[in-house]
Amino acid sequence: MKQGIKITLTLLIPLVIGLTSCLKDVKSPTDPGGSNNVVEFQNSSIPVSYTSIYYQYANSVLFPSTGLDTGGFNVNVNYAGAVFAAPQDITVTLAIDTAALSAFNASESSNYIVAPTDVFSFPSTITIPKGQNLGQIRVTITKAADFDFNAQYALPLTITTSSYGIVSTNFGTVMYTYVGRNKYDGLYSLDQQQVGWGAYGISDGPTYTWPSNISFLTTGATTNTINTTEEDYYQPAFTTGGGTTGFGATQTQFVFDGATDKLINVVNLQPNDGRGRAFMLNPAITTSRYDATGSTPMIYAAYIMVQNGRPSQYFYDTLTYQGPRP
Repeated sequence: MKQGIKITLTLLIPLVIGLTSCLKDVKSPTDPGGSNNVVEFQNSSIPVSYTSIYYQYANSVLFPSTGLDTGGFNVNVNYAGAVFAAPQDITVTLAIDTAALSAFNASESSNYIVAPTDVFSFPSTITIPKGQNLGQIRVTITKAADFDFNAQYALPLTITTSSYGIVSTNFGTVMYTYVGRNKYDGLYSLDQQQVGWGAYGISDGPTYTWPSNISFLTTGATTNTINTTEEDYYQPAFTTGGGTTGFGATQTQFVFDGATDKLINVVNLQPNDGRGRAFMLNPAITTSRYDATGSTPMIYAAYIMVQNGRPSQYFYDTLTYQGPRP
């Protein structure tokens, strides 16, 4: 099964974070064509306003589960002339606008940063061909050595010049934020066997299938958490008879060796609530791993949960890749 675009890279996914009343572009009498032709960013997200500067805010997830080290997203520039077709080739120059990023962070109480220069690249000019109304470039994101999977990256772009028409007052700046997803990230089905807690109403021996796909969320270059939904971070489990449940005070993180894909550790990210719940690899099973050798990637994980005053709870998980997360 081929896996889709997420670092192993994924496509631009628009995310609207707010909306204010839409302003008309301010027309300039100095437009060389005399018809107030406007050049502006155009993407599928809805423009939103911050401190009178308009942004298009989109979240693109990068690096899908195919092991690729590059990904990216497209940037579109639109010509909005009287007849909506460029009368000539229009060359548009782009630049990074750190002042816009500062304004965005102040408006959102966020901490987005521009990535190191070896993480991203893009052409500095876009051409809108004569007779058309759209030009496009590709922003390339690279999983360089200093790519920080925990960073909040942003690429603030501004149209600085246009060879024809005027730069839009309201849509001349665009803000892209992006994060990385490692190759283990995705939606998986979960088949699980548990052993050890039969005395406490927990399944002890049978293998059950979780009723819906679970998310395997990137937390680092080679670490992921297992989540039954995007909000529920507890360790999933089954009761006697196969009902679904979960263990509180847990957030299970899987740690892989990025070179061999072997599972090398399992840890609990949640603080101790007094019960002392902790995870560890099952030392008797040496084949816990991410396996992409077949048509469908699989994760095999054998691990143990310990708790004060109780026997060890053993988990044997088989996760089958179903596709990229939304």
